[in-house]
Amino acid sequence: MTSPDRHEPVIERVTEIYVAVFPVTVSRDRKAEVILAGRQKDPDMPNMSIVRATVETHAKAVGSLVELCDQIVSDQQEIDSYRLLKFDKDGIHILSPADYRTFDRQYTHVRWGYC
Repeated sequence: MTSPDRHEPVIERVTEIYVAVFPVTVSRDRKAEVILAGRQKDPDMPNMSIVRATVETHAKAVGSLVELCDQIVSDQQEIDSYRLLKFDKDGIHILSPADYRTFDRQYTHVRWGYC
Protein backbone atom coordinates (compact mmCIF):
# COMPACT_ATOMS: atom_id res chain seq x y z
CA MET A 1 0.00 0.00 0.00
CA THR A 2 1.28 3.46 -0.83
CA SER A 3 0.16 6.81 0.44
CA PRO A 4 -1.82 9.00 -2.02
CA ASP A 5 0.41 12.05 -1.60
CA ARG A 6 3.67 10.13 -1.82
CA HIS A 7 4.93 7.06 -3.58
CA GLU A 8 6.34 5.60 -0.39
CA PRO A 9 4.88 2.54 1.32
CA VAL A 10 2.63 3.10 4.34
CA ILE A 11 3.35 0.96 7.39
CA GLU A 12 0.41 -0.13 9.50
CA ARG A 13 1.79 0.04 13.02
CA VAL A 14 0.75 -2.23 15.89
CA THR A 15 -1.11 -0.19 18.50
CA GLU A 16 -2.50 -3.02 20.64
CA ILE A 17 -1.70 -6.66 21.34
CA TYR A 18 -4.08 -9.32 22.60
CA VAL A 19 -2.44 -12.16 24.52
CA ALA A 20 -3.69 -15.30 26.24
CA VAL A 21 -1.58 -16.52 29.13
CA PHE A 22 -1.85 -20.00 30.63
CA PRO A 23 -0.79 -21.07 34.14
CA VAL A 24 1.75 -23.92 34.12
CA THR A 25 3.40 -25.64 37.06
CA VAL A 26 7.01 -24.60 37.62
CA SER A 27 7.56 -26.48 40.86
CA ARG A 28 5.43 -28.22 43.45
CA ASP A 29 4.16 -25.00 45.00
CA ARG A 30 4.68 -22.52 42.18
CA LYS A 31 3.05 -21.67 38.84
CA ALA A 32 3.95 -19.19 36.11
CA GLU A 33 1.90 -17.78 33.24
CA VAL A 34 3.18 -18.53 29.74
CA ILE A 35 2.25 -17.71 26.17
CA LEU A 36 1.72 -20.78 23.99
CA ALA A 37 2.24 -21.46 20.30
CA GLY A 38 1.87 -24.66 18.34
CA ARG A 39 1.05 -26.33 15.05
CA GLN A 40 -2.06 -28.10 13.87
CA LYS A 41 -3.04 -29.86 10.65
CA ASP A 42 -4.87 -27.73 8.10
CA PRO A 43 -8.24 -29.43 7.52
CA ASP A 44 -8.43 -28.03 3.97
CA MET A 45 -4.92 -29.14 2.97
CA PRO A 46 -3.89 -32.41 4.72
CA ASN A 47 -0.20 -32.08 3.76
CA MET A 48 0.11 -28.66 5.41
CA SER A 49 0.19 -27.44 8.99
CA ILE A 50 -1.00 -24.14 10.45
CA VAL A 51 1.12 -22.35 13.04
CA ARG A 52 -1.13 -20.92 15.74
CA ALA A 53 -0.07 -18.57 18.52
CA THR A 54 -1.97 -17.11 21.43
CA VAL A 55 -1.03 -13.55 20.46
CA GLU A 56 -2.94 -11.29 18.05
CA THR A 57 -2.49 -7.69 16.92
CA HIS A 58 -6.02 -6.94 15.67
CA ALA A 59 -9.27 -6.89 17.64
CA LYS A 60 -11.03 -8.71 14.77
CA ALA A 61 -8.86 -11.79 15.42
CA VAL A 62 -9.62 -12.08 19.15
CA GLY A 63 -12.64 -14.35 18.56
CA SER A 64 -10.39 -16.85 16.78
CA LEU A 65 -7.81 -16.49 19.57
CA VAL A 66 -10.44 -17.29 22.22
CA GLU A 67 -11.63 -20.29 20.21
CA LEU A 68 -8.06 -21.60 20.06
CA CYS A 69 -7.55 -21.06 23.79
CA ASP A 70 -10.80 -22.84 24.63
CA GLN A 71 -9.61 -25.75 22.50
CA ILE A 72 -6.24 -25.81 24.31
CA VAL A 73 -7.96 -25.91 27.71
CA SER A 74 -10.27 -28.68 26.49
CA ASP A 75 -7.47 -30.80 24.95
CA GLN A 76 -4.65 -30.37 27.48
CA GLN A 77 -5.06 -32.03 30.88
CA GLU A 78 -2.30 -29.91 32.40
CA ILE A 79 -4.06 -26.64 31.51
CA ASP A 80 -7.40 -25.76 33.03
CA SER A 81 -7.71 -22.00 32.44
CA TYR A 82 -6.25 -18.91 30.80
CA ARG A 83 -6.37 -15.13 31.08
CA LEU A 84 -7.02 -12.85 28.12
CA LEU A 85 -5.01 -9.62 28.21
CA LYS A 86 -4.85 -6.52 26.05
CA PHE A 87 -1.70 -4.41 25.94
CA ASP A 88 -1.96 -0.87 24.59
CA LYS A 89 -0.60 2.62 25.25
CA ASP A 90 -2.78 2.85 28.37
CA GLY A 91 -1.36 -0.30 29.97
CA ILE A 92 -2.51 -3.89 30.48
CA HIS A 93 -6.22 -4.68 30.53
CA ILE A 94 -7.85 -7.97 31.58
CA LEU A 95 -10.56 -8.98 29.11
CA SER A 96 -13.36 -11.53 29.42
CA PRO A 97 -13.13 -14.36 26.86
CA ALA A 98 -16.94 -14.68 27.00
CA ASP A 99 -17.21 -11.30 25.24
CA TYR A 100 -15.46 -12.79 22.17
CA ARG A 101 -17.10 -16.21 21.90
CA THR A 102 -19.41 -16.87 18.98
CA PHE A 103 -22.00 -19.57 18.51
CA ASP A 104 -21.55 -22.19 15.81
CA ARG A 105 -25.30 -22.61 15.23
CA GLN A 106 -27.93 -20.09 14.40
CA TYR A 107 -31.26 -20.83 16.06
CA THR A 108 -34.08 -19.97 13.68
CA HIS A 109 -37.14 -21.40 15.46
CA VAL A 110 -37.17 -19.45 18.70
CA ARG A 111 -40.34 -19.39 20.81
CA TRP A 112 -40.76 -16.93 23.63
CA GLY A 113 -42.81 -17.86 26.64
CA TYR A 114 -42.97 -17.95 30.39
CA CYS A 115 -40.77 -20.19 32.50
